[in-house]
Amino acid sequence: MTSDARRRLTSRTAALEGAGERAVRALADASVLVVGAGGLGAPVLTYLAGAGLRRVTIVDHDVVDTSNLARQTLFAAVDVGLPKAECAAERVRGVDPELEVVALAEPFRPDHVTGHDVVVDAADSVEVTRAISDACSRAGIPFVWGTVLGLDGQVSVFHDSGSEPIDFHDLHPDALPDEGSCALDGVLPALCGAVGSVMAAQVTALVAGIGEPLLGRVLTVDARRWRWTESPLRRGPASHRPAPQIDDAPPRIAPAALAERLRDDRGRPLLVDVRTPAELATGTIPGSLRPEDLTDPSAPVVVVCASGVRATAWARAARAAGRPATVLDGGIEAWRREGGMIAAHADTIAE
Repeated sequence: MTSDARRRLTSRTAALEGAGERAVRALADASVLVVGAGGLGAPVLTYLAGAGLRRVTIVDHDVVDTSNLARQTLFAAVDVGLPKAECAAERVRGVDPELEVVALAEPFRPDHVTGHDVVVDAADSVEVTRAISDACSRAGIPFVWGTVLGLDGQVSVFHDSGSEPIDFHDLHPDALPDEGSCALDGVLPALCGAVGSVMAAQVTALVAGIGEPLLGRVLTVDARRWRWTESPLRRGPASHRPAPQIDDAPPRIAPAALAERLRDDRGRPLLVDVRTPAELATGTIPGSLRPEDLTDPSAPVVVVCASGVRATAWARAARAAGRPATVLDGGIEAWRREGGMIAAHADTIAE
């Protein structure tokens, strides 16, 4: 039996034309997986928190950073350094104590989709999206996808087991790596809210039939002039799943292990920092080089960025060109966060 508090929480949804108790019951039976609690995940979770769902699972391996706060509205300054998944789960529980909320502070795995009715891909990463697309295809689960970068955003819904099968590979059939990032290209904070809100609405459309989901349609927003356009998407004869990449994931090194290697002058690794000049001004690991300062094209390097995403893309390209490259796991954020564990090397960050 639904409690009085839940009835009040979902009363405005029930009042919608064509919704009523049928829609509320459908939502109350649904379990949703949200991958990513950042710029897109924040508005998605904000609206799903009061939707009257049975369960929400949040997957995000990252921690809150001060640079996140303008667009990741679930978090506050006191959350900096804490796991995003756990902070987001606490906020969601605060809206609906009856909602089962599961926080997984770890990278996405295909088995995460098991037991869910809808998956929301708010990770804003092509690599993660491909993994989600394949996992949802195998499980027969629809997923909502969104992306934002700079002043551009897109939203769509994919369901490879639907009456008209469509998935992310039909939109992007080639296995291209992630390109661009909010740190490099910037992002309009309010754009994250606009796109994330549409994504949350797609969940209620899929689960409760409130509105028509964007199946077979890609909604694009240009925030320069706030123009929304819609493009049809169909599975054509050229659609295909890209072949798995060989050596897709560069090796990683933990901050403590890197600190140990830096202590040994004879085996000190060559560091290359791929962050922006503004980021470099906040502090670097002494001895780090910019990519353009590298002289030996075959020398092994440890690649550093803010959190590891850009370093992974750079290292993959370097390895394809023949240079051995390892990624600092978690980037400078992890290096600073684990400062207590590597206290003996605390002076290896130069401000």
